[in-house]
Amino acid sequence: MKNLQELLNDMHLNTNMKIEEIPDLDLYMDQVIQLFENKYASSKRYAEDKILTKTMINNYAKGQLFYPINNKKYSKNQFVVN
Repeated sequence: MKNLQELLNDMHLNTNMKIEEIPDLDLYMDQVIQLFENKYASSKRYAEDKILTKTMINNYAKGQLFYPINNKKYSKNQFVVN
């Protein structure tokens, strides 16, 4: 049986997205989802799991976890936490 540290390493919890990795141009929701899917794919438990969904994005915006959409696009500034 794996030890605790190996299990934690397998979960890829230390994967972070740096602000420099987010494009400077505005992205549509599907592009935002793809960006997160590409970055955090290794943290999925099952291949069919989703990292981020449209519903999640809408709920995060409603909960004011980031700024709401502007003209159907998201900018880099919407994901920066102050």
